[in-house]
Amino acid sequence: MATQKELDAGLEIDSKALVDVEWLDACAHMNVEKINLAKLSDFLCPTHTMGRVVAQDDTVLCVASNISNANGVDMIAIPIRWIQKIKILSG
Repeated sequence: MATQKELDAGLEIDSKALVDVEWLDACAHMNVEKINLAKLSDFLCPTHTMGRVVAQDDTVLCVASNISNANGVDMIAIPIRWIQKIKILSG
C-alpha cells in the first residue's frame, strides 16, 4: 500500500504493476444552498481506478484500464496530489 505522501516524496510504482488507486476526483454540484468551509472536501468524489500503471512522473500517474494491440491504451491520468492511497495488486 502506498499513500499520496509517499508518491509526493518520489515513490515510483513499477510501470507494469496492477493497482487499485483510491483518489478524490472533482465533482459538479447543482443547487448548493450552503457551503461549510470546514468541510469543502466533502464536495469531492471518492473514486477507485483499477488497472495497469503505464506511466508516472512527479505530478501524474497514468493507469490503463484496457490495453489492446489493435486499439492502443484506454487510460486515465490521475494527479498525484489527488491520490489517497494505492494498493499494488501485482507487479
